[in-house]
Amino acid sequence: MAAPLLDACGASAVCSTEHNLPAAAVLHRRLAQANYEPKTWDYDSICSMHLHGQNKVQPSKESSLFQLASLKQIVRQLLLLEEEEDGLPNKLRIIDQLQSLGVAYHFEEEIKSILTSMHVHDAHLQLEHDLSSTALLFKLLRAHGIPASTDMLSAFFTNDNGGLDAADNINLMRDDNDDTIDGLVALYEASYLAFPGEAMLNTARAFAIDRLQQQMMPSSMVGGSYFQEDLPLHWRAPRLQAIRSLKHHRSDCSGDEIASCIMQLAAEDFDRVQAVHQSELVELTRWWKETKLGEKLPLSARDRLVECFFCATCIAPEPRHAGCRDVLAKVGSLIVHLDDIYDVYGTIDELATFTDAIAGNWDDDDDATALLPEYMQAMLSVIRSTSMAAADRVLREHGHDVLPVYKKAWHELCEAFMVEAKWQHEKVIPGLDEYLENGWVTSTGPLLLLHALTMLPSSNQQEQQRVDSWLRDDGKVVYPRLVELCSRIFRLCNDCATHEAESERGEGPSSIACFMSESSGGGVSKEEACGAVADAIAVIWKEVNRELLTGSVDAGIMCVNLARVIQCIYHDGDGITSPTDSRKKLIKDLLFTPIRTLL
Repeated sequence: MAAPLLDACGASAVCSTEHNLPAAAVLHRRLAQANYEPKTWDYDSICSMHLHGQNKVQPSKESSLFQLASLKQIVRQLLLLEEEEDGLPNKLRIIDQLQSLGVAYHFEEEIKSILTSMHVHDAHLQLEHDLSSTALLFKLLRAHGIPASTDMLSAFFTNDNGGLDAADNINLMRDDNDDTIDGLVALYEASYLAFPGEAMLNTARAFAIDRLQQQMMPSSMVGGSYFQEDLPLHWRAPRLQAIRSLKHHRSDCSGDEIASCIMQLAAEDFDRVQAVHQSELVELTRWWKETKLGEKLPLSARDRLVECFFCATCIAPEPRHAGCRDVLAKVGSLIVHLDDIYDVYGTIDELATFTDAIAGNWDDDDDATALLPEYMQAMLSVIRSTSMAAADRVLREHGHDVLPVYKKAWHELCEAFMVEAKWQHEKVIPGLDEYLENGWVTSTGPLLLLHALTMLPSSNQQEQQRVDSWLRDDGKVVYPRLVELCSRIFRLCNDCATHEAESERGEGPSSIACFMSESSGGGVSKEEACGAVADAIAVIWKEVNRELLTGSVDAGIMCVNLARVIQCIYHDGDGITSPTDSRKKLIKDLLFTPIRTLL
């Protein structure tokens, strides 16, 4: 790009005054301890992308649209072909490839129909001795909310304890057998779709890991180990996986007409969707600059608009979910600033006043608002205008008045932030259960998903009732169980990545600190606590898998995608507070670089 998107010196403007705050209040601030990195991305360059013709911000040309439609039709015909002798395994692999490459959303109805038919007709019975296809079928059924029993895999389990037999008839131990490795990898990936209590799948995973480590030579492994470098597929954000798959499969299509066609479709679609996302980012960046929050806040708050939009595109990547992406990125960016106010800058008295004000009438001349310092008035004003605009859009497009729910959700988040601020102020480390009950709310997942899910169209009366029941009679927000579970993953992943830095800054307790304090009289190490938290995340994922069998498909996928992108953001450090070079490159690849230049 002609103008650099990466802006090493692009810190947001910081007000040099304390907005006439009393000297005593200033003394209680910890502004110097934050040491947050400046923003990474140059907003002027982003806003002018379309003027310079950088990448593809303009809609696709008619020829490209025609080519995309033709490729989609060819792939659709491949999916619907009558099954031949080897048709079932091939069809499963096509579906899996479409998902991995990020284009399965074009064929949602066809894929759901095919998998439902496979379930009804017990297709796994046709896959005897084919571990790879059986495990893949199991994984695909569960991922699409279709019942799939672990009995499908029972042919590969023979002893009374649920152990996996070496099974000569499926050649699991034959050396240099690509089919063997494919089967073990498929079994490993399928094991992550387990429900609570399905110990057999834990055994299957351990078996697969053991056998793969025996068979795969170190030179054949990327980064040292298939298991150590990567999250399982089920825990990866689909949009990010599409980049990896496109790079990985680019050399696997020679001579394979079907694979070549799917790859071509995936590459065309990736760049088309990227162009849509770029156009949205331009408008979003203009909105952010117009808020002037960087100039109005007297603290060096984290300015992470592009990172928040990156997360939004991973949570709701399909073009039809533009409204969800818009509100996710806006609310996310505001939350990052609000979090810094509660964690680092605001005094206890100011935070209490702000918490009361956000529950008020949402009028700029509200009495509670007038009591706030100027920087808090600016923060509250943008929060109000953003959520009110989102509520107007929901009312206009879907007929639901969600503003009362938005207001209450913001207030509940601030109340939960206030609890943590008091723990920090009083140097209290709560019990782990008490911390997590408050912490899944302060993860901010509930507020983000509330705004996103209410943007989804209500296609039937049941969905309308769901939207209308967000508030209980006592005024509390009612979050679906899946929202809570994915928010708990959010909180635990965040704590693992941020515990050390936040402890050094003197911020409030984390699940790591609570676990260390509560276990064995405080004799547990940080590494042991992190291991226990990682185990807890795996347990919650099992509950997520079971919960996916109920409710709206779009809503369920959006919740799960939040957990997935969070695991990416916090997989190797805090990708929001201190983005690493690898995270910056990932964002650049996803949002700014045409995929064909990466292949």
